[in-house]
Amino acid sequence: MSALSFQAFGAVYYVSPNGNDQNDGLSPQTAWASIQRVNTAEIQPGDQILWERGGIWRGILRPHPGQPGHPVTYGAYGTGEKPVFYGSADASKREYWVEVSPNIWATRETKPEILDQLNGNFSEKWSVYQEKGMDVSFTQTLDEKLKKLEINFQNAGKARNQVQFWGPAVNAADFPKTMVLKMKARANHPLTLPGITISLNKAPWTGKAIASSLDVTEEWKTFDLILERNDTELPAEGNYRFVWHWSLGGIQPGTKLEVIFLSLHEANVDRSLFFPVDIGNIIFDHGNFKKYHRCGIKKWSLDDLKKPGDYFYDPKACRVFLFWDENPANTCESIELAIRSTVINQSGKHDVIYENLAVAYGAAHGFGGANTKRITIRECDLYYIGGGHQFTHPNGTPVRFGNAIEFWNSAEENLVENCRIWEIYDAALTNQGKGSEAEPSIQKNIIYRNNLIKNAEYSFEYWNRDGITENILFENNICLDAGVCWSHAQRPNPNGAHMMFYFNSADTKNFVVRNNQFSRSTEVALRMENDWRNGLTLENNKYQQYENAPVIRWLGKNYFTKETFSLWQKDLGMDQNSTCE
Repeated sequence: MSALSFQAFGAVYYVSPNGNDQNDGLSPQTAWASIQRVNTAEIQPGDQILWERGGIWRGILRPHPGQPGHPVTYGAYGTGEKPVFYGSADASKREYWVEVSPNIWATRETKPEILDQLNGNFSEKWSVYQEKGMDVSFTQTLDEKLKKLEINFQNAGKARNQVQFWGPAVNAADFPKTMVLKMKARANHPLTLPGITISLNKAPWTGKAIASSLDVTEEWKTFDLILERNDTELPAEGNYRFVWHWSLGGIQPGTKLEVIFLSLHEANVDRSLFFPVDIGNIIFDHGNFKKYHRCGIKKWSLDDLKKPGDYFYDPKACRVFLFWDENPANTCESIELAIRSTVINQSGKHDVIYENLAVAYGAAHGFGGANTKRITIRECDLYYIGGGHQFTHPNGTPVRFGNAIEFWNSAEENLVENCRIWEIYDAALTNQGKGSEAEPSIQKNIIYRNNLIKNAEYSFEYWNRDGITENILFENNICLDAGVCWSHAQRPNPNGAHMMFYFNSADTKNFVVRNNQFSRSTEVALRMENDWRNGLTLENNKYQQYENAPVIRWLGKNYFTKETFSLWQKDLGMDQNSTCE
């Protein structure tokens, strides 16, 4: 494996908080101002987009692809701190909070204004995908006045994705930012349904818009579901469409559900305190708050708010409720509400370089996306990433997620070097995927080197299923204090591992972990769920662990300590020339 080598050609564009999107962006004096202007600009392979040091931008950056040897570069200019991209909303002003009951403070309520009606294509047909063994049937009534689904669940499995309803195609690119879906529903017993989405009809199945969940009763009930459109683009290649999508697996057998679609409307809303997606973390004073907790303690109902710092995100009201002894803005200079979004979303992108940037306070991933090629991330800082609500198990246990840098599914020729990463809900660095026979997850030629990682639940996570993994190099990285992070005590599954190797079924070759320092973890330095040693080389690593704590967790509950580390080396043939102290 060799380092990726690029040369930039083309125009140089500048972005400054003091710029103007009406400018041409071709000089610091005529800089653009916003992420939105960059996302929609006609950027060509070889162009550079430089962000002013010391500047702060909020929102999702969607990079432009380059060409082999002519990447698009996102970098910095000027002096001072690295330009930073926040995936959060600023809730630092006193007027943003109202006391709704003693010691319970909520973000100011904002309600959408209903505007023009949109074409939701509700008169078109739906179809159902269900995994083997599922038994779900439905009928559909279509006429000028009634667009109705009647669904019978005999066996809907345990997971949401085991039964999926796919609806009509929509011209989502023309939809406004915020919409309200009006619908009626009832069932033969009370139940909570996940929100309906607008999604790509093929992998990577990316959502264009998502609504909040709905609580259905035995009586007809009308819902105004808010959908917030993101800037997901159709992939450049392939026959893709945006369609209505609804995951309805895991519903109790014997359930009968009736749904009538009424209308889809454009809506207008004050966005400063409007949160149609989960708030996965609250960061007080940039993590330096001393009086209570430096971050919010996420709870799952309003009744669970008992102590200062406890907070609840209400998906129906699109508000945050926080237990505090006075207006929180009186106590904190900075309050960042981390939104469940990937701050730099590079799905389907290729030939992109990021240099000298900072990414923080996103409750999904810092850099994330499926099917990437020739991505370079160097000299970047990432911190306080993750914590967003991913899904809830049928038993009611919620799952949160969020990695600093994630290469999902197929990824090739990617490089991460000389970055600093800290305070991450899940993994600092990861390539992982779940493919299929038709679309395998192919991960090749990925390098992680010379990075400083501290206080992440996992320093490096890897697994791949139904695919191929070849030539992965994790080298010369310093990894400190796995599991010692803002979120560890909040997790339903606190682990703490520098290398988290979940179950891996991919054909894996030349996966090399060498010359790294792994110092201290709350559980183990390395956890490996199944035996794929034939494709893995561990060598010349330095392990340091707490006294009497295990170093390796092998195939479930088999542990190696400092005293038995030599057996890990001798009997299993791993970590030749490595040390453990």
